[in-house]
Amino acid sequence: MASTSNTSAQVLINKGKRGAAAYIHAECSNLTNSNISSSGSPTYLNELLDILLIPSKAIDDWETIDWCKWLMAGGRTPDEFTNTVRIYDNATTCGLVWTPNFVAYRCRTCGISPCMSLCTECFKKGNHHRHDFNMFLSQAGGACDCGDTSVMKETGFCDKHGPKAAVNKVAAPSDLMCVAEAIMPRIILRLIQYLRDNCKVKAPDDYRLAIQDADAYLTMLLDLNNMGALMRHVITSALTNPQKYRNLMDAAAASSSSGQSEYDNYCHNSNEIYQDAVKSLPNPEPPDEYKECASLQEHLKHSTFLEELVFWTVAYEFPQKLVCLLLNMLPDPDYKEALTRAFVLHYSRISMMLERSQDPDTLSNRVVHISVQLFSNEKLALRMVDQLKLLHVMVISLKYMMSKILIQNTLHDPDKNFHYVVDCGRQVMKEHCYWPLVSDLNNVLSHKPVAVRFMSDDSLLEMWFDFLSMFQGMNVNQREMNEHVEFEPNTYYAAFSAELEASAYPMWALVSHLRGPENLVLSRRVLTVCLTALQDWLDAINYTHPNVSDSLQVSFHLPLHRYFAVFMCQAVQQQGAVLHDLLPPTDMLHLIMMHPLRVQVASYEIHNKLWVRNGVQIRGQAMTYIQCNFCNSMVDADVYLLQICAIKLQPEVFLKTVIDKFHVREWMSLNVYHPPQNEYLEGEHDTPMLESCLTFLATLVSVRTNLGLSDPELSCLEMVTLLCIGDKTHSQLMELMPERCGTTANREFETVLAEVAQYRAPSLEASGNMQQGMYGPKARVWDELFDPLHVLLRAVHRTDFQVSMDRFTEYVKQTGQLKSGATPWPPFRHPAPVSSDYDDPRLVLRSRVFHAMILVVLYKSVNGHNVSEHIMALAIYLLEMAVMTAEVPEKSANPVCRYSGGGASRVIKDMDLAGWYEGDSLSANLRTIIPRITLVQEPESNSSDSEFEWEIHDSVTDLSTSLMLHDERHEVLALPPLDITEDNEEAAPPMDQYPLQALPSTGGEYSMIPEDGIVALASRTNSDDDLVPTSPRALSQSTDEIMTVAVALSEPGLTSDDGAIGGQAALPPTPLRPAVMPGNDIVSTPMMYSGLTIRGVTSTEIVPSTLNPHNHFKRKEPQSGSSQPQTVKVGESIISLLLRLHSQLSGVPDSYNPEQLNQTTDNEAGSSSSSSARIHPRESRIGDGPFFISQLLNKIGNLDPVCKENITETRNRLWPRMHEDEQCEKENREREERRRRAKERQEKVLADFLDQQKKFMETNMETDEAGVSNMDCSEQEEPTKLASKKEYDCVICNQTTASSEDKPMGLVVLVQATSVISHERQQPERLVLPTSDEDPPISKSNTRSAHFEQRISEMNRDFDTPSWLLSVNIGWEGGVHVQTCGHHLHLDCLKSYLESLRSQHRQQNLAVDRGEYFCPLCRQLANSVLPLSPQLGECAAVVRSRHASPMAILTELNSFLKEIQRNPFHYFQISSNLAVAMGKAMEDMTSSTYLRYNQRNATPSHQSLFLFVTSVARTNFEIELVQRGGSLCTASAVSVPLTPKRDCIVALLHVLAMHARVLTNWPVWQTWQQLSGLLPEPAAPLALTLIENEVPLLLRDPTALLIQFVLLLPLHLDQTYFSSVVKVVYNLLYYQVIIQISYNLSHVDRSTLLRRGRACQGAPTTLEEALYSVVSYFSNTELYQRGSTLMHSARFNIQLLEPQVQKLCLPFLRVAALLRYHLYEQPLPVVRTPQTEFVRLVYYLELVTEGMDWECFNSAVALNWQDSDASMAVPRLWLDQFNAFVNRSVDSARSLITTQHIYWQVPKLLNLPREYEKIFTYYHERQCRQCHSVPQETSICLLCGTIVCLKQNCCKQQNVCEAVKHSVDCGGGTGIYLVVTSTYVIVIRGKRACLWGSLYLDEFDEEDRDLKRGKPLYLSQDRYQLLEQQWIAHRFDHTKKTWVWHRDAL
Repeated sequence: MASTSNTSAQVLINKGKRGAAAYIHAECSNLTNSNISSSGSPTYLNELLDILLIPSKAIDDWETIDWCKWLMAGGRTPDEFTNTVRIYDNATTCGLVWTPNFVAYRCRTCGISPCMSLCTECFKKGNHHRHDFNMFLSQAGGACDCGDTSVMKETGFCDKHGPKAAVNKVAAPSDLMCVAEAIMPRIILRLIQYLRDNCKVKAPDDYRLAIQDADAYLTMLLDLNNMGALMRHVITSALTNPQKYRNLMDAAAASSSSGQSEYDNYCHNSNEIYQDAVKSLPNPEPPDEYKECASLQEHLKHSTFLEELVFWTVAYEFPQKLVCLLLNMLPDPDYKEALTRAFVLHYSRISMMLERSQDPDTLSNRVVHISVQLFSNEKLALRMVDQLKLLHVMVISLKYMMSKILIQNTLHDPDKNFHYVVDCGRQVMKEHCYWPLVSDLNNVLSHKPVAVRFMSDDSLLEMWFDFLSMFQGMNVNQREMNEHVEFEPNTYYAAFSAELEASAYPMWALVSHLRGPENLVLSRRVLTVCLTALQDWLDAINYTHPNVSDSLQVSFHLPLHRYFAVFMCQAVQQQGAVLHDLLPPTDMLHLIMMHPLRVQVASYEIHNKLWVRNGVQIRGQAMTYIQCNFCNSMVDADVYLLQICAIKLQPEVFLKTVIDKFHVREWMSLNVYHPPQNEYLEGEHDTPMLESCLTFLATLVSVRTNLGLSDPELSCLEMVTLLCIGDKTHSQLMELMPERCGTTANREFETVLAEVAQYRAPSLEASGNMQQGMYGPKARVWDELFDPLHVLLRAVHRTDFQVSMDRFTEYVKQTGQLKSGATPWPPFRHPAPVSSDYDDPRLVLRSRVFHAMILVVLYKSVNGHNVSEHIMALAIYLLEMAVMTAEVPEKSANPVCRYSGGGASRVIKDMDLAGWYEGDSLSANLRTIIPRITLVQEPESNSSDSEFEWEIHDSVTDLSTSLMLHDERHEVLALPPLDITEDNEEAAPPMDQYPLQALPSTGGEYSMIPEDGIVALASRTNSDDDLVPTSPRALSQSTDEIMTVAVALSEPGLTSDDGAIGGQAALPPTPLRPAVMPGNDIVSTPMMYSGLTIRGVTSTEIVPSTLNPHNHFKRKEPQSGSSQPQTVKVGESIISLLLRLHSQLSGVPDSYNPEQLNQTTDNEAGSSSSSSARIHPRESRIGDGPFFISQLLNKIGNLDPVCKENITETRNRLWPRMHEDEQCEKENREREERRRRAKERQEKVLADFLDQQKKFMETNMETDEAGVSNMDCSEQEEPTKLASKKEYDCVICNQTTASSEDKPMGLVVLVQATSVISHERQQPERLVLPTSDEDPPISKSNTRSAHFEQRISEMNRDFDTPSWLLSVNIGWEGGVHVQTCGHHLHLDCLKSYLESLRSQHRQQNLAVDRGEYFCPLCRQLANSVLPLSPQLGECAAVVRSRHASPMAILTELNSFLKEIQRNPFHYFQISSNLAVAMGKAMEDMTSSTYLRYNQRNATPSHQSLFLFVTSVARTNFEIELVQRGGSLCTASAVSVPLTPKRDCIVALLHVLAMHARVLTNWPVWQTWQQLSGLLPEPAAPLALTLIENEVPLLLRDPTALLIQFVLLLPLHLDQTYFSSVVKVVYNLLYYQVIIQISYNLSHVDRSTLLRRGRACQGAPTTLEEALYSVVSYFSNTELYQRGSTLMHSARFNIQLLEPQVQKLCLPFLRVAALLRYHLYEQPLPVVRTPQTEFVRLVYYLELVTEGMDWECFNSAVALNWQDSDASMAVPRLWLDQFNAFVNRSVDSARSLITTQHIYWQVPKLLNLPREYEKIFTYYHERQCRQCHSVPQETSICLLCGTIVCLKQNCCKQQNVCEAVKHSVDCGGGTGIYLVVTSTYVIVIRGKRACLWGSLYLDEFDEEDRDLKRGKPLYLSQDRYQLLEQQWIAHRFDHTKKTWVWHRDAL
């Protein structure tokens, strides 16, 4: 049978592929055929396939693949079959699959799923105009969703896809696919067999090689799939049909190894390999109740080819080709479900693969590449959840993955902690191996039905929270107390990423579906399970009491707490739940509060540098905790939970806990001498922690993020916060707006942005810096919306808050809302109303603990305990919040509450804040006077730190250190301000005119401390009295220096009941005392007091101060031996302290004026029954300290009448009231006196200044007179000498000297190669960069350099080399450009400067070895120096007479040229330092360009070097013309000047002239004689015969001749000689143009001209005469035989030719005009229109000196001859020379003459399309023309459009990469490239390169580097113009500062 089969198959093979295919097709199409094998395929086909698809044959055998294609074609060719099948393609979806780095689109407007994506073709053909879309570079691969209604809206479909696309499609013939259906199972079987055979290898590289070997076979399957839906259905049917799988597989599995064929043995072995492979792919151990689940079973069972193919895809770690094959068939809906089912069956095993993979990142991308296509369909995902327990599979897989990396938690006591957390240092965490699983979970949870299933399943929730518990408390940080940590762990970001991705993302996905009361049961279920998990966690870590110490530990990761907070917030706000019903018991709530509180405290500790020894990583954790991607999920959830705890716990308990956890309980102590120190704080950290504690409390009571703010209000607040920190671009705002992970973009973004931000369009700075479009806050933001507390909450860097305050301060000052010199306090805002579901968190401030805390802060603020104004502001704000939410008190009979001083009924203990007040009534506590505080323990009395000891005669210590207490027996006097006030401020009177009203005024003695550290000591008769220092805050605010401090000496006998100073012994003051500085800054002033025993002394004795401000004073033991406990006398209430603080900050006694405020608060007082109504809605929050204290006192006064009365009484007690009239009169007198004294001081200062100025002028006048008189003498002696030698300032040594031969000065210059001129073209419009195949390619043959190269080659062929070298200029391509910054230096100084640079190693961007340096003054780059000839600046001319005859002038010029050959060194000393320096400058110019450009023949000669020298001058003149816009027309005011501010042309010409003269060894004067018509010597006929092969004058470049003569003649010639040279050369130019014009005339036009014209007797005066003379001369020669007919016209019009003549003459005239302008400093003429340029220039150059009528004017009138004979003979000589060349080579003569003069347009960059998308789409996959591969970074030259391979070795030549080489070839060392993949422009300049910036901006004028955002980009014309200007002006080196050495690697 076998032989028969082989014979049959062989017969088919012999028929050939087409014949065999036709036979098989006929067999398959015959439905009645009985020869059908068991496999369902024709017998002959199976026999043939047995041979073709035998496993022993290589799978990529081309013959086999080709046979398969022919067989399926059924007698057609494969291409014909493909086209036929595509005709019947009725696919409704695109399904195009792409791999990473593919360009795709995502339209959020059309998308239903956030994962939606489109291919380029479908996006272009769909309607997405004005949609929110972006282009992106795919990271993991994807597939096009066009046509899929479950993923996107139909409105976004292209015309090829969607439900409507399949309408009217013709059905395919039944027999079209019959062979394909029969052959397809065998083709798939062959692939399965191959995968089985190669699975034995274990190394990933071997897997990759195995797939590579099957590449051709897989490509065949992909090509089949691309035929369309018809063939796709055939493939998917074979893959998903269980019967076909069993038919082909079961027989192989059942066969035994004995007695079977070789193929059977193979099948048996293959099956064993398969079974072993299945067992080797492990599965996570599922819970018992899920072991029967098909997707979690231990043993896999495959029933289709597809399931096994998916298995091998997993086993081979998702090879790209296999993944694409599986995904390409997704448009088939049945296949999609089958693939999803197969994928879910293997899902748990995929997690195991991820865990053990060596390249988890690549594997993760490929897994997600598949899963995102499968799980985005809601119905399909739901079926997988219901049928295959997909959610359980995902959670179990995640849980199993993490369970293998658990370690014991170290929170609290490790010995009692039985909780286990993930190890963040393991690969699973650091490499994010869990990411694909979490991504898929988020994807399926985005479908509401799936999320409901998740939250409805208790067992699933329990598993999920068990999984989250593994993150709870991970990555514990232990605070280092002694030494810096040796090794900083880098695990923290892995921990944060894990919580964000694996915890927060699913949390927000679930929460997004919980809206409305119908789903409340789901929220309750989640919260119940969460609370159970929290309780289990607290038990596991043995946290049973809140007092457990955790101050040296912190973990930022509390996902269980955050789930509880977020779900509770959602249930209350969106589902109508009652908060109380969701909360646990109070004791558990207290426990739950502690860990989020610890995280908050630790964040503040880290920012206050308590954790500095833990390194940088701990700061990273604190910053990440509040970073925009994390804050909603972490800090906001924590703050919300703490707010709930504050609301529900007792305020006293909550506040005590907060004070204790912030370590500020000890700060609350009033013990100054031995203050208790917290064990967790170092000395300098206590005050910052107090500030942090107050900030936390203020944040807690004011934040409404989750307590009532709507989404638009929250978006507004977040955006305002970002804008206040700094101006931002649109993308920065979008990126930094906090996100609730995984949710869609904020819909209110644009609306909110328009409300709060103002747009600032980008501007281009003069330096060339480019800005982007920025958004800044509107004025109303600062006035109404800026919230400093929210800024602090979001400030990742603490400097952000200070920046926002600086910006706020600047705004306040600009708008004049604050008086000059005052510093505004942070405008803490009144919080928004709280939702009715919550109590106001400000209720926590209704506590005596808080009231006592505020009293201590205010007391220390008043008494100078180094309390910052920020702390004061926070305290005032918190107290204001307490007043606003206080309960309205009942009427109190006792207006002032105080404790009895003598009774022992109540002892107020230090730091026992809960015991300071008897109740929680704010009104009562505000008025209550705290008399004294009992210290907790006795201070030690060992040794004193000071050389002074203080005797204490009583056991009571009185620390009432303020002099604002009123006592009739005291009188205090203070020194006045000592400085001069501003004009708008009142001057301070002398100290003997008034006492300082801030202090109590009585009679008595006083003591003063002046600001210079000298202490004034007063005496008293009673040494036992107290010596109490005052607080200096009450002094005038206008002082600029430390003010004097007045010290009051209290008298004995006062009782404490009066609230005044008792009779205690003298006590040492607080060591650190503040003094008032401008703006209320606080400084420390050392103070020392000593009692004197002299009675009745009224004068003061001055002694030096020796006090160390850091000493702590120790008191002596009491002599009386009393054992009474120590107390600190306070005698203050909160109201009295507020009044004192107001007075101190304002610098005015009794500064609070309630009457002023009452006028604005009457309305408020009337509605004091409601706390919310007591706030005026428009109350300003902009002001300084006194302003806010006044507002607070006003609110206290409105709280109840008793408080108002108490304020008045306290003021009267502190500052006795004077009679109103007397007070006003006294104030007026003082004001007038201050003004008078200020004016006197100003006049005195002004008089002193004028006196000093007068003396200075007199001194300088005396020294100047001698020099002036000497100058006068020299001018009288030498009247012909117009000026002395020019002097220059050396920027190195700062000396001013003239340049000399021995000690020359130089001009700082930058010499560089340039090819700008080479890109000039004849057409004025820009060349367009091709962006489609229809666009014409860019021609390089019509540039000026290409034209010049062609002309040079022709001249080199027809003339001798020395001759043509002297006839042209080079330098169009690779020429030399010289520019200067205008600064000078001695060459000796420069030498020393360069040597110092060489010795420095930090010159990263400076090639000092090549002579580079930065100008010492302006820091511009330079690389050479132009020596300055002593002749520069001299006005003496060689010939003074301007009235010589033209012939005489021409003769003298001839003599000058002859002198050069006789004595080339006539004008300089060859051995001088100047000559050496000029030689060095010429070397620099030569080396700056490239060898291929500076040498035109192989062997350098005098002529070739002379050509290079003269071409340097020509290049610089041509570039100056380009920089002037291509002409000398006056530039418009709008255009940017491109010419440099300072030029170096004259200095350059001197250097070039020296070398030109040295190089000249040929008779230049002969050329001059031929040009000018001088008779040769000895006398001979004028008609000089043409030397053989010498260039005729009519073919020589007139501009080149002019520059040659200028360089060879003395540069300081009289202007008459220069004009004569110009006239002679213009004559030649004119005849050249006439010949060119005449040649281009038609034969008819020339005949007409000859008929009409007549010969002129002298010089031609019209164009027609000149043309007639030329045409008549050449009419009988061969020149015109085949003349061009380009200019033929029906009627010959001579008037049309004149503008052309003038236009062709203009280039020469412009260069001549620039020469005159630079050499003789003659201002250029004003040329207003291009039509008048020729006229203006010929008059400027003195070619025409007589006025004439405009109608008579033509270019011929500018001809100048010395006589009439010359006007005839000289042109005849030129024509004879040219005619001789015509007779010798007529074709060359025609070619050279017809293109001799061309009007070139200024060079331009290529014209770019407006939309960047056109460039990207066309060039992204464009091949390089050199290597024919697609570059990784495709770059386009913006000069010529060439594509180069950037930074790749494929096109490297001579170790130079392509971009660098092209920059030399195209730009003379300057390359400008647009990098297509990044939108950026890269500029190459010589050996350097830099990122210039992007030419394309989005609609918000913002760059999109590397297309990361993918928004539509548009060409910025401003930037494009700037780039072109910098290229033309050669300013790249000066404007860009970010250069790097490219080392030929670009």
